[in-house]
Amino acid sequence: MSETADEIVLEARDITKRYPGTLALDGVALRVHRHQVNVLIGENGAGKSTLMRILAGVETADSGEILLEGTPIRLRSPREAAAQGISIVHQELSVLPNLDISENIFAGREPVRAAVLLNRPAEDLRSTKALASLRKPMQVRVKTAQLSLGCRQIVEIARALDQGARVLILDEPTSALSSTETDSLFQVIADLKCSGVTIIYISHRLHELLHLGDWFTVLRSGRIVGHAPRAEVSRHWIVESMSGRTISETPADRPSLAHAPPLLTARGFTLAASSADEAAQAALHDVSFTLRRGEILGIYGLLGAGRTELLESLAGARRLLAGSVVLNGVQAHLSTVSNAGKHGIVLVPEDRQRDGLIPDMSIFENITISAMRGVLLSRAQQLARVRKLAMELNIVATDLELPVTSLSGGNQQKVLIARCLMRNPALILLDEPTRGVDVSAKAEIYSILRRLADQGIGVLFTSSEIEETRTLADRVLVLCQGRIASELTRAEITDEALFGAASPTVNTRPPLSGVSLA
Repeated sequence: MSETADEIVLEARDITKRYPGTLALDGVALRVHRHQVNVLIGENGAGKSTLMRILAGVETADSGEILLEGTPIRLRSPREAAAQGISIVHQELSVLPNLDISENIFAGREPVRAAVLLNRPAEDLRSTKALASLRKPMQVRVKTAQLSLGCRQIVEIARALDQGARVLILDEPTSALSSTETDSLFQVIADLKCSGVTIIYISHRLHELLHLGDWFTVLRSGRIVGHAPRAEVSRHWIVESMSGRTISETPADRPSLAHAPPLLTARGFTLAASSADEAAQAALHDVSFTLRRGEILGIYGLLGAGRTELLESLAGARRLLAGSVVLNGVQAHLSTVSNAGKHGIVLVPEDRQRDGLIPDMSIFENITISAMRGVLLSRAQQLARVRKLAMELNIVATDLELPVTSLSGGNQQKVLIARCLMRNPALILLDEPTRGVDVSAKAEIYSILRRLADQGIGVLFTSSEIEETRTLADRVLVLCQGRIASELTRAEITDEALFGAASPTVNTRPPLSGVSLA
């Protein structure tokens, strides 16, 4: 499909950006198509966020120019970018929880009367109109702390629209949303397109990109390596363009484990909800299952089904009302994280930044912080073991003494897996094992987990991505409202089967966010 000048609303030409020791962007030329969803794809570290920060006025390029409607513009701050009609909604939302919706929408640009008096009625009216245009009516005096994550995201989009956004950048907008919230956001994006807003969309979730995208641009190592319309794009094209090599995302051909001996048997797991009105803190009701030796067992469920609670209970982080565990034929007492660790049960948490990594420590220190308790190893012995794990897991780092924050998301996730392996685990639990990592790192993590299972280590994971569950799991247990609703063998794992069993109501079609598109 050919492009014409009239189709391009925003253009970046020969954009270069250097940081100490790093060439983040190398002569990037980006064309953003009017009234379309322009997908920007790339592995972590490819330069996506740097380019978007430049377009949003958060940073300035070392060289190159930006054109809006064919006219060169200078963007020295987010305020200047917003004045030109370019706004960004970051992955980490910036709403202020102690302020209400209207106050958030107008933070820093409050309307006034008589040049000095805050005009709250005008604020409320404009906020109400902005939310109505998104088909998301809300009480604008409600504190944003009371809103769901999806609603907070809508507040940020409403803020951008009130500022006259013509180009809206959405950076990983669904990374922490439920399936329902994701589908709601997709409808908002469709409405924005129809109303004349141009979207730049960044995500690691390929099924979302293929569903939403009109034009696709791929960044690799700070350079544009692909630009094509949807009709010319496939998963294969995206993956190979991103990585520069062929990567297999298909399920591995693993032997049947139906008759393998049990590694872990859980019986009657019952957990009280920590709050009656907080769906994220779900209860568990008489959950029983077996994990076979050499098996990768997936736990699938919708938000509030109890997936995280189940893993945290196995890891000793939650106190069960009832339940028992037998691991390797021995009764395991999991009243604390320490006790679970003594039995060889370790957890890679859902939020690696909040609950896993220690940002002020080095890569080496993060791997060894809880390793091999009760075993005295010299620093030289620990270093040798860490280097061996870093090589086996392909942790890409020039120096293990560098801060762990210097690593990409995929390498940070592998650091947490290495920390678990330092303890010689019998069972490794992973909550959202590839959240926020690129497609290349995903494939590597899948390979690592299959290799661990082949070595006899138990692998139990949860994922909100149907595609990941289907790709990785040998068998899946589907949770619905704290109970096991279904057990699926590899041959039975389909989008429809997973979502159908996970839904409280029957005959429910899977959401668009869960559909895999070729």
